[in-house]
Amino acid sequence: MAYFLRLRTLLAICLWTVCGAGTSAARANEPVADLDLKAAYIFNFIQFIDWPDSDGAPGNEVTVCVSAFSPLKRALTALDGKPATKGRTVRVRLLDLPAIRGCRVLIIHNAEVEPVLRLLRTLPPSHGILTVSDEITFVNPEIVIALAQQEGRVVFGISPDAASKAGLIISSRLLRLARGGR
Repeated sequence: MAYFLRLRTLLAICLWTVCGAGTSAARANEPVADLDLKAAYIFNFIQFIDWPDSDGAPGNEVTVCVSAFSPLKRALTALDGKPATKGRTVRVRLLDLPAIRGCRVLIIHNAEVEPVLRLLRTLPPSHGILTVSDEITFVNPEIVIALAQQEGRVVFGISPDAASKAGLIISSRLLRLARGGR
């Protein structure tokens, strides 16, 4: 429980810093919207993931692909151009299924889950795409990180098997913060 509270506070601070929140004291006391908090989680996930060198994505960018219909689209767009680890820059673009190989992070929402999962199954092992589901109600072996609401908090689970299949290395620090694995 203490981990979740510390993580939520840390993520709120990171989101405030990354998204350039105003300096108004009144604004600083406002609660962080759940969608903005989820975007901060995703930004922080990027910091704790190592991608394979041969994944075909540009080496200096971490491209986050999100559906035009996803509720996270606006919150994620605020991250575009922000610096990530190892001198990389976060780039956010709309999901284009034929160009899925250009994504390093793929946000999967209920509206497009079936076609995305079908396409992921056709990719070779170690494809280097971090899949993050947002409120999907079932577990799938292609989804690496699952975000969810639980008792008024944003929580996440990690599938080490899906990460390994995708060729991703997840920091043990992030694995310890995930709720009880999937």
